[in-house]
Amino acid sequence: MNDSFFHAVLVAVFLAFTAIRAYYYRKATRQMGNVAYKEGRRLQVLRALFGIPTIIALLTYIVQPNALAWAKLALPEWTQWVGVALGLASLPLIWWVQWALDVNFSVVLHVRDEHTLVTHGPYRWVRHPMYTVLYVWIVSLFLLSQNAVIGAGFLVPLTVILITRLKNEEAAMIEKFGEEYRQYMAQTGRFLPRLGV
Repeated sequence: MNDSFFHAVLVAVFLAFTAIRAYYYRKATRQMGNVAYKEGRRLQVLRALFGIPTIIALLTYIVQPNALAWAKLALPEWTQWVGVALGLASLPLIWWVQWALDVNFSVVLHVRDEHTLVTHGPYRWVRHPMYTVLYVWIVSLFLLSQNAVIGAGFLVPLTVILITRLKNEEAAMIEKFGEEYRQYMAQTGRFLPRLGV
């Protein structure tokens, strides 16, 4: 199969995924209300330091894939088909996660006065399905592009941010919802559903 097909799928998956998140981000920011930010300046700087070059690299790849040809990996074609499947699967999954979060969605860790504990949709089984779906999406972009810069450029920063943010995120939820969140934690998996629940 021609690389232009996989490139087109990557572009379509990227644009659709971004559009879904942008819609819910805009919807949430319209109803922001009183906000208590729970993310330190250091993490915001870290996200910018990783995020900006990664987005520039991805946009460069989208517009001119040959500009990153030096980072192309010699993976078998079937891995690109796995990328197609993961990319297409990530779209209904991200919609489901965003739909469940609705106005509680934010890219910056914060708690609002009107914040509600979301326990429906994928949150019925998993506390952090957004991160799981982001990994699925990123792996799809990596496999579709077969490009080390695209893969590492997203996977490494997301993992670093996840490690530095998750403890604060769960602490903020415990602070806001108390025992209700502790019980929710006991009944759900962190990134995948708990077996036997």
